[in-house]
Amino acid sequence: MLGCVARAAARPYGLLKPTALGKIPGRFLLHQEALPHLPVPPLQQTLDRYLLTLQPIISEEELNHTQELVAEFRKPGGVGERLQKGLERRARKTENWLSDWWLKTAYLEYRLPVVVHSSPGVVLPKQDFQDRQGQLR
Repeated sequence: MLGCVARAAARPYGLLKPTALGKIPGRFLLHQEALPHLPVPPLQQTLDRYLLTLQPIISEEELNHTQELVAEFRKPGGVGERLQKGLERRARKTENWLSDWWLKTAYLEYRLPVVVHSSPGVVLPKQDFQDRQGQLR
């Protein structure tokens, strides 16, 4: 019985309809152009969020030093303003200013084993569960 099911389930590609093998033209990206492009957040918002993110993880001394560096970075005509303008230029020329950088940095340049170095479960403390119900709590 199992042999019949296994043979019936394995269908060679030659028996499939051509539309099952490829995409239906015109439907996949039909509304793509109507979607808004990824916005570039204002420099001030980015820097404020950066400082807010650092508060719980660095010492007060390190935070004060970082705030000084951020103040220097955000000065009019400074490095931050020049980089922000470059980012805004990139956003005008591409659909998504971040996607190419994200692909390269997050997926193509990362050479460490993913499970060991990227899994959020690794940073959680080890817990011994008595039963399946304990795992679900």
